[in-house]
Amino acid sequence: MMRIAVALVLSAALLGATGCGSGVASTPPPQPQPQPSPQPSGGISITSIMPASAVAGSLDLTVTIAGSNLDLLHAGSHQTNTVVVWSANGTDTMLPATVKSSAQLTAVVPAALLAKAVAARLFVQKWYFADDTPFATSNTLSFTVSASAAPATSAVSPTLATLGPKGTQQFVASFNGNQAEATWDIEEGAAGGSISETGLYTVPAHVGTFHVIATFTADTSQKAGATVTVVASGFTEIGRMSKPRSGHAAILLADGKVLVVGGDDGSAEVFDPATGTFSLTGSMTTPRYGAAYALLSNGKVLMTGGFGPGSSGPLPRLATAELYDPKSGSFTATGNMNEGRVAHTATLLKDGRVLIAGGTYESGGGGAATAGAELYDPAKGTFSLTGGMNTDRANHTATLLKSGEVLITGGWNGHAADAADDPPWDPLFCELFDPSTGAFKSTGSMSTTRNGHTATRLADGRVLLLGGIPSLQNIHSQPSNPRYAEIYDPATRIFSGLDNLTMSRQSYTVTLLNSGEVLLAGGKVLDFVVPTAELLDLTTGALSLTGRLATERVGNTATLLNDGRVLITGGTDANGNALASAELYE
Repeated sequence: MMRIAVALVLSAALLGATGCGSGVASTPPPQPQPQPSPQPSGGISITSIMPASAVAGSLDLTVTIAGSNLDLLHAGSHQTNTVVVWSANGTDTMLPATVKSSAQLTAVVPAALLAKAVAARLFVQKWYFADDTPFATSNTLSFTVSASAAPATSAVSPTLATLGPKGTQQFVASFNGNQAEATWDIEEGAAGGSISETGLYTVPAHVGTFHVIATFTADTSQKAGATVTVVASGFTEIGRMSKPRSGHAAILLADGKVLVVGGDDGSAEVFDPATGTFSLTGSMTTPRYGAAYALLSNGKVLMTGGFGPGSSGPLPRLATAELYDPKSGSFTATGNMNEGRVAHTATLLKDGRVLIAGGTYESGGGGAATAGAELYDPAKGTFSLTGGMNTDRANHTATLLKSGEVLITGGWNGHAADAADDPPWDPLFCELFDPSTGAFKSTGSMSTTRNGHTATRLADGRVLLLGGIPSLQNIHSQPSNPRYAEIYDPATRIFSGLDNLTMSRQSYTVTLLNSGEVLLAGGKVLDFVVPTAELLDLTTGALSLTGRLATERVGNTATLLNDGRVLITGGTDANGNALASAELYE
């Protein structure tokens, strides 16, 4: 049976890490070859695409496809999945589709596919469960991404930029497609900010829309421009960490400072918001990657499990735990968990204990998920088993509710069903842990399976779920047209959707601001790391641009500080390099 990859926030290392590296082939990659048109099958057909074209550089585009039998379902008892296939330059990209009726469906074409001029073909496929091939495929229709009707010989990149207070942006001038020397000006003069001889723009002290102009040295009759929108909030670079870090954690301490730990050799450092600087502190007793962290009521930080060090073969899943004491700046060992775990959760309860739930345990084949849970007692420094979850889960979320219960959502409970003894699907239903009984019970179900998603408790006690939707819903039967964002209401124990919200961005950070808005920063669109940031209005589900990151990054942390600012640390850049840089959003 075909294995269909599911996007996880944790890297493949968290599901089966090894201590060995990999080589890089020296042979140039083959040039893409045109894909043959698929043979229509299964009785579905398409007659039109609206729109059927776009200009290169367009934003995410929703296309409406008309045809017949588009609501076709498989006769089996599991979920039928409908996708629109974008075929261009020898590559097929599957886009999740929303079926409106037998004669119409829609899909979102990400901006990354519209970045350059290309002749694409679109067709519809129907998939069932984890089959190797689709059971129905439509005919193909053309879609054209065209260059500008009158392409300019001169240009400034980027053409649009949204920046916050103290923001900067490096502009580059090009002439006939090549980088060129230019003199730089701001149309609004000093009121629009300042720009250096090399094109480095600095925002003014007030908000507004301003225009950067490049006059080309080789031909002063040639000019090009860019528009800058300065908003009230944005990112500013601050002091750097001692080392590049990715896959690390950043925990807000009781005194308002931030402990940054992991992602390298076990070292740790502390960020001081008053000075905007990082300083080294003690190192962990055991370097660990993929651990779970919790700030205790006594001000110490508990870190549990994760992968330990190793030089070859599968890295060990640690059962050990340790405590960081901000007063002494040191780490000390505490009691061991009952089993080693990675991709688990650690949640501080109202009574001061910590719930450890799920994760992957020591097993062949990259590890298997567990339903096991245990409780850490800071007074005794020991772990004790508690009731198990109703299904195995790893890479899930665990959120403390105002009632004192813990909401467990999503995750995966095993690999795709390739053998009779493999767990065949991931959970739609969610669970509540009751600390008074030590037991889990089922609660409402999500509209889609999720893993690598985020869960954020809102000021009113509800919980916002974002992202983590597998690219193909082939795991098991579930409702069609999954919602990208959902909100869990503890009073009704029902999930409702933010129906206006759709995004092509993945692996971004989510931070609830004091204003009630939600900050989404960084991440990826397809395989492209992006520096953009947006604000989500929970009332309308609308997104609005805010000042962009100084450096594009993914795998970074985002921590809300006591003064309302947000600290961004580390991650990896567009070239996959770990970053030591940090930024503040205000």
